[in-house]
Parts: sequence; C-alpha cells; structure tokens
Amino acid sequence: MRSKQFFFLVILIVVFGSCKKTEIGNPGPNEVWLEYKAFNPTQIQVDSGSTVTFTNKDNADHSVTANSGLFNSGKIKSGNTFTFTFNTKGNFYYYCNYHSSNSSEQGAIVVK
Repeated sequence: MRSKQFFFLVILIVVFGSCKKTEIGNPGPNEVWLEYKAFNPTQIQVDSGSTVTFTNKDNADHSVTANSGLFNSGKIKSGNTFTFTFNTKGNFYYYCNYHSSNSSEQGAIVVK
C-alpha cells in the first residue's frame, strides 16, 4: 500500500512541478516576445531600417498583425519567429489576430 501512495505522490510532483512558469529572461534590443498571452514589451522604439524579431515563447499560437495592414505574420507557433523591417518613420500598432480582444496582446513599434 505504501508503494502506491509513494508512486501517486511522485506523479503529483512531476505533474504540478512541470506546470509552473519558468523565468526565461528578457527580450533583447529590437525584439518582442509573445509570452503568457501578452507582448513583452508592449512598445519599443527603433531606428528606421531596423528589423524587429517577434518570438513566440508561449504554448499558444499567436500572430503579429498590423492595424494598418502593413504586415501580418500569419500563425506563429510556439518557438517560431517572425521578422519585419521598419523602413518608414512613424508609429505602427499591432495585435494578435487570435486574441484580438485581449488588450495585453496589442503593441506598438515607434520608428524614429
């Protein structure tokens, strides 16, 4: 009987231990992470001609879709990236097409 209880306890530890969020660092310059159903950071400033990399660090699928229609990543699966080069100065707003009602999945690129 004790071996069954021990086995059950080990299973619980493995299952619940693997569910916790792990710290994965911070995005680098010109980089936006899609994690925990949010863009991180929600706004960045880059120079004209800069390429921004969007990386899906979440388990869910996401997109990076410009409000203006300038760019659309399509589906970005977990672990994949999308890049876009901003050659025009201005403010470029974007959202996740899969979670468009989630205000945490909206962001801006300010190009100087």
